[in-house]
Amino acid sequence: MTRALAQQATLAIQLTLLSAQSRQSAVMAERNRMARDIHDTLAQGFTGVIVQLEAVEEAMSKDQAVKASGHLDRAGELARESLREARRSVQALRPQALEEKQLSEALKDLIEKMTRGTTVHAKFTLQGKRRKLPPEWETNLLRIGQEVLTNVLRHARANEFKVLLVFDSSEIRLELRDNGCGFDPQRKHEGFGLQGMRERAEGMGGQLTIQSAAGKGTAISIVLPVANAAELEEL
Repeated sequence: MTRALAQQATLAIQLTLLSAQSRQSAVMAERNRMARDIHDTLAQGFTGVIVQLEAVEEAMSKDQAVKASGHLDRAGELARESLREARRSVQALRPQALEEKQLSEALKDLIEKMTRGTTVHAKFTLQGKRRKLPPEWETNLLRIGQEVLTNVLRHARANEFKVLLVFDSSEIRLELRDNGCGFDPQRKHEGFGLQGMRERAEGMGGQLTIQSAAGKGTAISIVLPVANAAELEEL
């Protein structure tokens, strides 16, 4: 009898510990999600605003008032959009762009909006028949594209940026390339950007690859194997 009670007590303690660990894991997962989303909305949005304000300063130095006004309007638009997206992230909602458009259209619009008025010439290409992806995948791919382009505008000193979205028979692939100054992928970098992209790719069961070197630009590829790609709904 005593032995049975001891076993039950031990089991109860183990279940309590497992429950506590499960709650802790859930809390940490939610914190990581919030950190990624805050970075992908506010931090990246501020970068876009700064780029436009720097363009305002340059235009004003050349007495180009009309051009400066256009950059100011875009800065305000980016700030308001970033605030809206931050509020949606707090509520764990999808990006507004994906509520209204397909992933390919959302990516294309994002690229055009972020590079408008800059010296970066951007090109988006869609290859293969579009398919409906899980909502989480679409959100992650859009956020990764946003992060890469933000880094191009902030650090790369590039004038070309190319994005290729491929719907293949066995995989989904997103490739992002620039002709900027490049960097050392093996070197530890501050911030949440690269870590956040890797976490998003791994969360989808995919792989993120970075190829870059000083003076040779950067190429980033996200590959998502899809065993049943043929069963995904065509759009």
